[in-house]
Amino acid sequence: MLGIQLDVLGKLLNSYVSHAAQKALNQGKFKKMERIFWIGPLIFGLTTALPTALCVLFGDRLVRLILDFVPKWFTDGLSIAGSMLPVVGIALLLQFMPVKKYLTMLIIGFVISAYLKLPILGIALLGFAFAYYYFTQNMKKTPAVAGVGDTGDAGEGDDFDE
Repeated sequence: MLGIQLDVLGKLLNSYVSHAAQKALNQGKFKKMERIFWIGPLIFGLTTALPTALCVLFGDRLVRLILDFVPKWFTDGLSIAGSMLPVVGIALLLQFMPVKKYLTMLIIGFVISAYLKLPILGIALLGFAFAYYYFTQNMKKTPAVAGVGDTGDAGEGDDFDE
């Protein structure tokens, strides 16, 4: 239980670490950014090492004492924050995906998940099957690769021009 609470706390702290690293990057302070990035693994290491060391060295009594000492509102807040982290991750992922181009697939995946109660692995396998089918069908339609020196619009139509 202590490890779970510390894991959520570590993930919350690492969001501040990544923002600090982004700020250093924007200022062009690359050495500072590199030093900041070492804090993230340190935090995650401590979220696992600390409860493990406490259990091994002092037994479960100390862990129960710590959990009893932590106020309920704090552990409830960490539980709520932990349940929000997957949503934030998906929102960040959607910022970098070409959502306009694949909106129909996104809606299909949501409907399958929400209404048909299909597990995520099943949805991922269906998505892979659709992607493979789409890829193989488009490979049949595309003409042969143009020769060297072709001045055509090679960059047009890819996922990065949206």
